[in-house]
Amino acid sequence: MGEVAGGQALIAGLAGMLLCTGAAAAPHQGSYAGTADDFVQISQLFARYDFSIDNGDGIGWADNFTPDGVFQDPSWCAIGRKQLIGVVGTSSQLGKDQEHHHVPAIGPILYADRNHATVHSTVMVVSEKGAGHPDGGIGITGTYDDSLMRVGGRWLFAYRLVHRPSAKPSVACSATPPRPPSFAR
Repeated sequence: MGEVAGGQALIAGLAGMLLCTGAAAAPHQGSYAGTADDFVQISQLFARYDFSIDNGDGIGWADNFTPDGVFQDPSWCAIGRKQLIGVVGTSSQLGKDQEHHHVPAIGPILYADRNHATVHSTVMVVSEKGAGHPDGGIGITGTYDDSLMRVGGRWLFAYRLVHRPSAKPSVACSATPPRPPSFAR
């Protein structure tokens, strides 16, 4: 039993070193390089975002945004907490993520300063219908350009801009996304 606990401690220590190294080595735009705590908080922000949207928890999903946060998709735009909640709804159902789930890949975190950062990431939405089912598999692929803001000690999405194929015509959004140099296309 002692060897198992020792092995778990070693794995935990190595994971901690990797987190610290990854956060410290992350590229940054300003004089602030970010901390291991920033990296963990931002990683957990992405995890909470995916868990809440996949389980239909609009209130939990909106909690990942600043009060005036923006989610801009190619075919629609939601600004502020009320509209954000409306995107996902309020019929939270734990286990709903067994039907479909978001699979993100967080890109480098670029810190503008202690309270502002940007992230470019990729995402897939995968439907779980069972082997061989025609509606199963990858349903959506795309990227996010995120502007993050630390509010009350928590990292939140201030603006989430989605890039993905859409059959619907593009919709103008009355909010203007911040365009840091790292997101120039």
